[in-house]
Parts: sequence; structure tokens; C-alpha cells
Amino acid sequence: MLWQLPHDELLKLSHYDKVVTYLFRRLTAGMSPKTLPDEIPFRLADVQESVQSALRHGVIDRAVANIPDIKYTYDARRDFPSELEQCGPMTWLQNGKGLYRLCRTRRKNVIDLPEALAQVPEIEIELDQTPPFISALLGNDEQAVFTRVRNAQLLSKFLGFAAWPIQGHHRTTVSYGQIEVDEVQAGLDRNVGTIVPISGKGGQDKLSWSQALNLNTYAVEKAPATGLRVRSLGLWRDATNVVWIVEFSPHTDIDQIEIVAVRRFRFQ
Repeated sequence: MLWQLPHDELLKLSHYDKVVTYLFRRLTAGMSPKTLPDEIPFRLADVQESVQSALRHGVIDRAVANIPDIKYTYDARRDFPSELEQCGPMTWLQNGKGLYRLCRTRRKNVIDLPEALAQVPEIEIELDQTPPFISALLGNDEQAVFTRVRNAQLLSKFLGFAAWPIQGHHRTTVSYGQIEVDEVQAGLDRNVGTIVPISGKGGQDKLSWSQALNLNTYAVEKAPATGLRVRSLGLWRDATNVVWIVEFSPHTDIDQIEIVAVRRFRFQ
């Protein structure tokens, strides 16, 4: 049988970690490491029932008002608790409207930088083109990252051609459910039309392979024109205010996606 955290250790987990642990136990009841499948489908109702079950048992002291925020936590903020990954890394993916799947993947979903890289690029110093008054008004989220990067034209510098915004905060539906792309840019790379879907993260949020999958799937299924080259990018501002630009390979299988280029910038 699959092992379970002792109750006293379970109670030490965060609110969401407790809920997903209950979800995992619900979905894998009676399974062993040998019988655990590569994909475990489930529904929104399974998450809701796991919340209620944890409440009834006194493991959590309040319900979860925003169920999608649970998934987002493991898309951008932290790894699953150890009980879920006792047989290897797991990733929570969409599988349709109100439908999901836990997938056994070859690596943890959240990308830890610089640990995920074989070689860390040197920091490049860039003049911050954002006016001081505007800069003072910016927060610490992905929009602040986008603003500084856009004003300094860093994306065009990274890509090697002039890229132009064509869509911001694009929420749409792809084959496996609803996704949101923070920004979509496009340009001509040596006369080849290229679409550049982008995910931006800052503060406590990080890039992840599931986000890269969403970018690539968007480019394949929802691009405004056919035959476009795909260059999916992730922007991340780390705790030292260094901006990372990460390019992902354009695969639509999460286990095949790789980081193909990285540059780091510090504004002065």
C-alpha cells in the first residue's frame, strides 16, 4: 500500500497541502506503488469533497473559498507534499471543464532557478527605461516585471528581432481547459512569422513546466495565424530583483519541454 504521513506530521502541513494530501488519499485508496497509474483523472467535486472530509476530521479549520487557487499554488508556488510524490514527481493538469488529472512526470513541476540549470548565465546590466515616478508606482508582481522589461525592450534583445505586443492577459480555452497567457507578442524573425506567448512571474510565484505547456498549447491551438514559429518565454523576477528570461522548447508533451535559452538582467 502507499504510505501515509503520520497524523501529527499531517497537521504540520499548510492548509492547501493538507487538502491535496486528502485528495491524493481519496484518489489512490487501495493502491500500491506498483498499481499507481501514470495518470489519475478526477473532478472538481473530488477536490471539494476532500476539503469537506478534512474539515470533518478536524485536519483543517476552514473551507477553501477559491478551489482554483489550490491548483495555482502547485502551478507556481511550491511542490506537492512528500506523500503525493512518494513514487516520483506529480503534476496537476487540466483535463477539461471541471476535470483534472494527476500525472506522474519526470521532474517536479515548479522550476527552481538556478538549480534547474547546468550553467547559470552572467547578469547583464541594463538601464531601466521606466521613468522614476512610474517606477515608484509599480508593485512586485508579474505586471511590474513586464513593464520594466517592455520599457527596456529586453524581449526583442533576447529574441533577436523586434517583437510587438498583440494580446495581454489572454484568457481562452484550449483542448484541455481554460488557460491564461500573460502576454502574446509576435514579430518577423528573418521574414518568418513568429508568435511569442509569455508567462510572467514575480514575488512568491515561480515559473513551471505546466505553465510552459500552456504557452506551447496556446501557440499551437489558438495562434491568430497558421504556420507561425513558436518561441515561448517565461519572465521571472527573483528575490534579488534580477529578471530572468527563459525560453522553452515548443513541445506539447510536458515531459519533452526543455529550457533552450536563459539570460539574466539587472536594471540600474
